[in-house]
Amino acid sequence: MKPRFLIAAIAVACATQSTNVWAQAFLSDPRVTEGLGVKAGDFELHPGVAAEGGYDSNYFQSSGVRTLGPPAINEPKVGVYRLRITPSLSFVSSGSRSGDEGGGPQPSLRLRGQIAASYNALFAADSKYSDQASNQNNISGTAGLGADILPGHTWGGDIYADVTRVLEASNDVEVGNAWRRDVIRGGAGLIWRPGGGLFKWRVGYGLRATLFEDDAYQDLNNLQHSLVMNGDWLFLPRTALVYRGNVTWLDYVNTQKTLGNGSQIDSEVGLNGLISSYFGFLGLVGWGASFYKAPVGQSENFDNIVGQAEVTWYPTPQRTLPEGAAPVGLSAVSLGYRRSFAASYLGQFYQRDRGYLNTTYFFAEQFVLQLSGGISRVHRPPTFFAETGDLQHSAWNENRIDALAFLEYRPGPTVGINLTFRYDAELSDVKIPLDSANARADQLKFDRYQAFLGLRWFL
Repeated sequence: MKPRFLIAAIAVACATQSTNVWAQAFLSDPRVTEGLGVKAGDFELHPGVAAEGGYDSNYFQSSGVRTLGPPAINEPKVGVYRLRITPSLSFVSSGSRSGDEGGGPQPSLRLRGQIAASYNALFAADSKYSDQASNQNNISGTAGLGADILPGHTWGGDIYADVTRVLEASNDVEVGNAWRRDVIRGGAGLIWRPGGGLFKWRVGYGLRATLFEDDAYQDLNNLQHSLVMNGDWLFLPRTALVYRGNVTWLDYVNTQKTLGNGSQIDSEVGLNGLISSYFGFLGLVGWGASFYKAPVGQSENFDNIVGQAEVTWYPTPQRTLPEGAAPVGLSAVSLGYRRSFAASYLGQFYQRDRGYLNTTYFFAEQFVLQLSGGISRVHRPPTFFAETGDLQHSAWNENRIDALAFLEYRPGPTVGINLTFRYDAELSDVKIPLDSANARADQLKFDRYQAFLGLRWFL
């Protein structure tokens, strides 16, 4: 495996563990993104535009030193000033929100969609990296469309499609946005709701394509096909029995020597309910397994418990169990733990145990506060050189930290002034060999913070 490709696989494997690698905080939650909206025929439109300026302490997510020797060559931490301009537009069809149309019959079709783009401009804090920083200037974005068919009826369905362009630099400052990629998703589901919605069961299909734009990383292109099932049974007024399960098939577009295809399955069952008017609980437990086949060398697979436990505090008492995303104006604080696994570009899978805290708080009708963060322990199995089948690195664990804070002040109903702070760190001092002679290695350890001041207009 070529060192440049292997470095890409290592870094993308670490970077893609982020829960959201593109969208700004104010785009990730419709409750924060959207304002009053404007009626246009059968649709409610929410246009917006944002400008943000800030500082990124380690844009290339570098460790500081990478052994590529002898002799050792520095992997510099490059701080940059960043400017982001983000126009956006989201929409929903009339009657798509609870309480619309005066409580009349629900429409037979609900449509929703979003399109947004961000122009990213970088300016190096150290002038000697000016060219490398400006070489990262580019546009990221997302566009999506979804439909709910016959909502509220005994039989219904849904369909969705979206595409996201992700910008991500490698830890090689000479390569511009090496890991920029297009993630294309689509799917549909059939929904059964007998008993007036007390029971709900969905069976669906999903497709996810990840396509890298740089020719050097075409071997990472892949398709994932998934069959999913999930159900909810509200057997008590404020408590539901829930089930989640899926089977996913992973196919790399180019499977010559580098990465292996396979499948994974996981299934979870548990409870989601209100302990009291102020506290909610979600508990899921199940099993997951993978069936990946390495092109050469030993195949490594996951076979273990998966699950989630979460406690939520609502400052405002709740009479019924919130369904899906909490409505606008509902504040909540959630503390939880999640064990999951997924296919990886480095090794054939990774297992992640993550404790997290999420907060969304609306107060005084002028302030929005979002806090999220977690501490993760990531386990990776032994990895092997694809060209020879020799052991590359024995099994290891990584300790990671992620944190996000977003505060917005709204002096008016359509204007927001916001502060965003994001921190990510890999705490483990792990070096991955790049050749079988162990003469060259990539160090995973890094830390990075980003701080932005922004102004946005939205409807």
